[in-house]
Amino acid sequence: MMYLNKCLLTQEKAIVNEAKESVEYCNLQMASNLEAGKSSLINVLSQFPATALWLLHRYEAGASKPEQVVEALTVTLAKIKSHYLLASLLFSGRGFNHKVDADEKQQLTEALEVFPFSIEDLLVLTELIIYAFKTRDDCAQSAKNCPDLVFKRLQGSSRRDKLKLPDIIDAMRASQFDEQFLFLSGADMQHYATDMIFAEHLWLSSRQALTEANSGLVLFIANRYRCGFLDFDDLVQEGQTGLLRAIDKFDYRLGFQFSTYAAYWIRQAMSRALSRGERVVRVPCEQVANIHKVLRAKTDLLSKTGREPSVKELSEDSEMPVDQINAILAISQTAVSLENVEDDEDSLAPIAFLEQQVFDQPFKKIEQSDLKAWISKAIKILDPRELMVICCHFGINTDNEMTLQEIGAELHLTRERVRQIQVRALKKMKLNYGEQLMSFL
Repeated sequence: MMYLNKCLLTQEKAIVNEAKESVEYCNLQMASNLEAGKSSLINVLSQFPATALWLLHRYEAGASKPEQVVEALTVTLAKIKSHYLLASLLFSGRGFNHKVDADEKQQLTEALEVFPFSIEDLLVLTELIIYAFKTRDDCAQSAKNCPDLVFKRLQGSSRRDKLKLPDIIDAMRASQFDEQFLFLSGADMQHYATDMIFAEHLWLSSRQALTEANSGLVLFIANRYRCGFLDFDDLVQEGQTGLLRAIDKFDYRLGFQFSTYAAYWIRQAMSRALSRGERVVRVPCEQVANIHKVLRAKTDLLSKTGREPSVKELSEDSEMPVDQINAILAISQTAVSLENVEDDEDSLAPIAFLEQQVFDQPFKKIEQSDLKAWISKAIKILDPRELMVICCHFGINTDNEMTLQEIGAELHLTRERVRQIQVRALKKMKLNYGEQLMSFL
């Protein structure tokens, strides 16, 4: 019986491992198709000199990128610009030397193929070529004989209105460069436009398929980050953006599993979304991950023991030092608005319960002024020597207080005699104004 159970467990593990391997194999297959479609799309776009002109207009100003990226782009763009200008000059003198013209255009194509196109670059350039293809007279008639996939793609696009493509095409046509040079001849443009649409379809369909196949991973990770700061739907949406970023950056040729690679980008997207939106004072992303780790440990311990866990228990469960746990609990507190954010006018805001320490309270000012007035009345009934002893010893109308010894030195009296005078003066004040002065105590 024991042997049978071990065999069943081994068989079950083998089935699970086989399922995981099949999933990863599908991921790698879709990533391979995606890379093939993207490479084909870049190769086709590189055949159009208009791609070089568009890249130069966009990136020559130097976008807000890291210094190393800007330096690499500058070198690549300089090479593209030199080949582009030389190819345009050779094209303007048509018939002069076809071989040199073809060689220079080939070098421009090779320089464009190694350019690090972003996703936005590929989408915009594809729309630009399609729009130029549709608006040319020599290509509009031949578009009706294209395959169904190409014909449907030429009919319209949701992105076309947002990109202001007519303005871009008009600006290119108004420049000193020939449209036949920028977008090739009619036959060549139709050939490359068809290949571009098929490559784009393979790229985007593989991208969508890889996204749908790994949507469960996003749900699994989002469930671990569920702690009340963001709705679950918002967490899933942020995780999907991280998944798309992982798909665009993944290289299947390196031999890594896609799910392991994508999990990092999904967690990063969720952590950054939580750090941006959960609190008024921004907390670093790595601290947000620690906060969620401690909060999950706190929830687990609370469900197991039925009481609030101590800092030591949280430290043991989350494997963090006690000092770090205290710091995390301190920064994990949420901010509360001092003003009243509710519509109910009768509800009190937190600021209504806070004592104002900056300005003196009006009742204290009244109390101090009344006390000074009663003290002034009380000392007026004393004789000059008693008045001097009381004022000097208690600092009334003087800068500092004096001891009985110092007062006796000025009056040429002993310390004991000064004390007797003080006692007599206080009894006199108490007899006449004692009740009024005692009310201030």
